[in-house]
Amino acid sequence: MQFSYKETSHITKRDVDKAQHGLALYLDDLKVASLDSSYSSNESSLHLPNDDALQIQIERLVREKKSKKLKEVMVVGIGGSNLGTWAVYEALRPSGVLLSFFDTAHVRTLKEACARMRAIYRNGGEVLINIISKSGTTSESVMNSRVLVDCLKSLDKNWRDSVVVTTEPLSKLDNWAAAQSIPRLPNPAHVGGRWSVFSSVGLFPLALAGVDIKALRRGAASIQKRCLSHQADENPALQSAAAIHHAIKKGASMHNLFVFDADLERVGKWYRQLVGESLGKEHDLSGRIVHAGITPFVTVGSTDLHSLFQLLIGGPIDKFTTFVRTRTKGDVSIPHLDDQFDAIVPELNKKSVKEVMAAIYQGTVRSFSERGLPFVEVELEGLSEESVGKFLQFKMVETMLLARLMQVNAFDQPNVEEYKAITRELLK
Repeated sequence: MQFSYKETSHITKRDVDKAQHGLALYLDDLKVASLDSSYSSNESSLHLPNDDALQIQIERLVREKKSKKLKEVMVVGIGGSNLGTWAVYEALRPSGVLLSFFDTAHVRTLKEACARMRAIYRNGGEVLINIISKSGTTSESVMNSRVLVDCLKSLDKNWRDSVVVTTEPLSKLDNWAAAQSIPRLPNPAHVGGRWSVFSSVGLFPLALAGVDIKALRRGAASIQKRCLSHQADENPALQSAAAIHHAIKKGASMHNLFVFDADLERVGKWYRQLVGESLGKEHDLSGRIVHAGITPFVTVGSTDLHSLFQLLIGGPIDKFTTFVRTRTKGDVSIPHLDDQFDAIVPELNKKSVKEVMAAIYQGTVRSFSERGLPFVEVELEGLSEESVGKFLQFKMVETMLLARLMQVNAFDQPNVEEYKAITRELLK
């Protein structure tokens, strides 16, 4: 993974060095947390890429549950309990067992899932339902689980063999699974959902889908070494956090993750939650009311050049952009059709799709540069387990560092509980 900021972010090496000086003690804390196998702190999610014991536990259960009969894994979770898994799955498009995701309350999705489940069992296949909830009490996840498990029970008397629960130990959901003799995987108490993609939350379903989870973790671990470095010129997470923080201080209220690979759109939605819940805070670390944050959104090139580019270039100068592109392996040559059609856009003649996309990317970046709009660039070595693992871990460390620069708690989300309490009161 390559990261560049020097010519485009509106910050200097001096700014990065200043940020490094302010974050030096916290970087030390993060290094300690990365070695914490007991997961005793919020930052100890950094240990996940190196937790070999957890990998062994997951692989053992994968071997137990994977079979030729298994046709679909239904992942039931919301927010951090499925966004990271979904992001990796859509980025890599693995060829293993199909994953489907159930987050919001949606009648048609549930009816179609039950119909699909009945068809699978009618043809001699099986499904596996992976119920994921850190707290074990999330209304949407419990609701979707009840509907899907009820359908499963009507099809298979051994339905318990086709359910796996991933939750915090001793939660109500964990207690139910134990009472039913249903296998359980741990979500460590101090690892919040948006930081949990490299835990059993993400690794178990992804392994069933055919993702090389060792390579995914290897990529995360390799970039983490750079992102915890005290050497500012070697630390992309520090550089990116410093650039975003500088933009916020200059009036930026939005952060655009501009991905030039459609397969990364779901990664953008994962990052949207990471930034929204980690940085959008009513109070700072001292308890003062600050209403801090930067609003994240994702755009896809070249699709959104025809929907949002006019706003991005001509609208309010209140946005910071991270461009992300990939070195794709395959390509498609643009064929000769006939002389009249080929003359419509003659610049396309004797070109390939990759060449056209590269020109579109450079044109976009140059437009931003000529307008003086602040941005940084990330280039991934294609879309592989290692490269995706690197990007996700880079963004998680970046967010931890940015939260500390903003003096907010990256790990709580107290305001999210407001809608949950009101919802339960209404349901009574």
